[in-house]
This record gives sequence, structure tokens and C-alpha cells, in this order.
Amino acid sequence: MGTHHVTFGLRHRTTGDTLILLPRGELDAWADQELFPRMAELLDLHRDPALTAVVVDLGAVTFLDAGGLRLLVRLRNRTCPSGIQLRLARTPAKVRRVLRLSRLERTFMFLDEPGSPCDKASGRGVPA
Repeated sequence: MGTHHVTFGLRHRTTGDTLILLPRGELDAWADQELFPRMAELLDLHRDPALTAVVVDLGAVTFLDAGGLRLLVRLRNRTCPSGIQLRLARTPAKVRRVLRLSRLERTFMFLDEPGSPCDKASGRGVPA
């Protein structure tokens, strides 16, 4: 039997009313399957007191494919309807390129850019 080598991970911390998620490694379908339930649990845990923002620090992400995109979109769909701002930070150029090529770049707000896509949403999330 082979062993599974985990190629991703997640840390988190809170600062005031902001939850900071720090995924690392390869964000693929396996990471989506494993990390999204944990991220959703963290969101639920920190809703009281009122959580106003989630920052996903992508600085340690080494790979992003359709599964990783799905993870980010699911997170956006979980936060935006509640009025929680989701922002991506320290986004590596190769990750930003995948977001741009998939036409999802405008779906997300990057920490160094003004204006939230949640403000522009018509009440519906992005399909996951």
C-alpha cells in the first residue's frame, strides 16, 4: 500500500473582526475536499462576535488548479451573502494568472485594490 503525501495545509488566526486563512501548498481537488469543511467550520466558529472580513493569504500557495478555484469560489459564496468581505492577499503571480485565465479575477477583491465584488453581486453567488 502506498502512503499519501499531504501537499497542502491550513493555518488561521483572527485579528479583531477579521479571520485570516493561511492555506499552503497545492490547492487542488483534494485540498478543496479537505480544506473547505475546515474553512466553513472556522467561519461558523467566528461569526459571533460579528465577523466582517476574511482574508485568504495565498503567499504560501505553490499550485492552483480547478479544484483550488472551486475552493476559493465556495468560500466566496459562503461569505458574500452574509455581508462578510472576502479578500485575497499576497497572491503569487502564477495564482493570479490562473484566476485571470479562468475569468474569475474580477470575482475576488485583492487586499491592495479598492472595491468589493460583494458590493456588485446581485444577490447570487458565483457557481461552484
